Amino acid sequence: MLGTLTVLVFVLVAGVAYLVSCLARPNQNERRLPPGPKGLPIFGNVHDLPKPGMLECHHWLKHKELYGPISSITVLGQTFIIINDARLALEVLRDRQQAHAARPHMVFSSDMIGWNNTLAMSQYTDTFKKHRTNIAKVAGSTTSLNVLNRVQEEESVHFLLNVLESPEKLFDHIKKEAGAVILRITYGYTPEPKGKDVLVDMAVKTMSDFSDATIPGKWPVDIIPCLRYLPDWMPGTSFKRTARTMSAQLQRTTERPYAFVKQQMRQNKHKPSFLSQAIENLGSDPDMERIHKWSASSMYLGGADTTVSALMTFFLAMTLFPDVQAKAQEELDRVVGENLPLSSDRDRLPYIWAVVQETHRWHPVAPMALPHAATKDDVVMGYRIPKGALLLPNNWWFTHDPAVYPDPMAFRPERFIESPSHKAEPDPRTWTFGYGRRVCPGRYVADNALFLTIAQSLAVFKVEKLVENGQVVEPELRFEPGIVSHPVSYRTSIVPRSEGHRERIRRAEFEYPCEESDAEALKSMKW
Repeated sequence: MLGTLTVLVFVLVAGVAYLVSCLARPNQNERRLPPGPKGLPIFGNVHDLPKPGMLECHHWLKHKELYGPISSITVLGQTFIIINDARLALEVLRDRQQAHAARPHMVFSSDMIGWNNTLAMSQYTDTFKKHRTNIAKVAGSTTSLNVLNRVQEEESVHFLLNVLESPEKLFDHIKKEAGAVILRITYGYTPEPKGKDVLVDMAVKTMSDFSDATIPGKWPVDIIPCLRYLPDWMPGTSFKRTARTMSAQLQRTTERPYAFVKQQMRQNKHKPSFLSQAIENLGSDPDMERIHKWSASSMYLGGADTTVSALMTFFLAMTLFPDVQAKAQEELDRVVGENLPLSSDRDRLPYIWAVVQETHRWHPVAPMALPHAATKDDVVMGYRIPKGALLLPNNWWFTHDPAVYPDPMAFRPERFIESPSHKAEPDPRTWTFGYGRRVCPGRYVADNALFLTIAQSLAVFKVEKLVENGQVVEPELRFEPGIVSHPVSYRTSIVPRSEGHRERIRRAEFEYPCEESDAEALKSMKW
């Protein structure tokens, strides 16, 4: 009985939405939407959305052969525009950014969870601009970047030490390093130097939720918003419980480090950080307090998981492409010798920098980018782009088009190095860091973190396939779906290149000692 009632409600709502879309349908003299698969009556292209477990970029790439560089589907009146052409993506999302700078209003992730409070999902409003200004203070000025360089160099060395002691926990160490840098800069919080840390783990879980919650078309309530008002006892409403759980997680992740900074300031124990300086200059404006709180959360969450994804991809590539590792280590030995490379060495290490670029290209952190939304009606290639349409650029294809990047599945940093016989291939960061007004404000910080960790890791470690009981363990070359995509879990062997390199890591510990953790102070808080 209850199941029948749910279906009837859904069909009724769907029918109303369909009638509304029919009434709003353009007349024959107006332009058509981009081509796409024929949909069902009422439900539209509901069966043409990506299936669970499939990389969304691979699903949407099928549209390129079937329909060309731009295509569309419509699900219950919501239009999705898929862009499978790199130049077209730049034309629409960068060159016409005024018309396409919005984020889609996603009921599940924004209204029900609260991600619209963060920079990533905020609409293009004054609040968005204030978030960008706040983050630019940390990620844009020369003084701030110099401070960041030192913190990143310290945490990169701590990463080397952790990998040396327990290489089998590589993924945990990557998460710890990425989290530690952003926590220290944003909140003045020093995490546990070894083992798990509550704020690092909190960010990992919250960003996993984000990646799931923001997949376009996954949650029916994004297509039929009134589903959120169905009573919890009805079958098919489990998404409401999921949203409440995710919302509570996001609130904890935002409020707990904020409360930590406030308490440390009251006790005059705080370390200088983005948030402590913002609070000192705040005055008594509650609206600005809220903006600073969510700006900090945006940095904390956005800066952690994206770097984790990129570094997991890098170590997978080194496992599978030993020739690249050998070339990189030759450059490092020749240029920096017995020293650990630093941020200031970047211009002297062109091959290492090419490895960073190839890491961005080989598997983009966000294969379908974060979706944009059209703020007004537009025309692209003669097709109608209606106001409110979701715009999905296929970043994975842009960085794997064999006409642009020959042998795209191979990890070849040389493709970015100019020579008399080779023209350097396009920098993938043109697409992978986002578009127009939505370009990642922390891109310079992210690149420096990648460069340092990649350079220092290759300087002292040898990465290769694991051999267990005389058998080579082949890592699986597969990536998880989601807005932020990671390699599926794999195992690899990481050992010092020699005893001398082991000692080099140990010596670095004295130059970059671990600070006392703030984890105990956090645990003692009442909040």
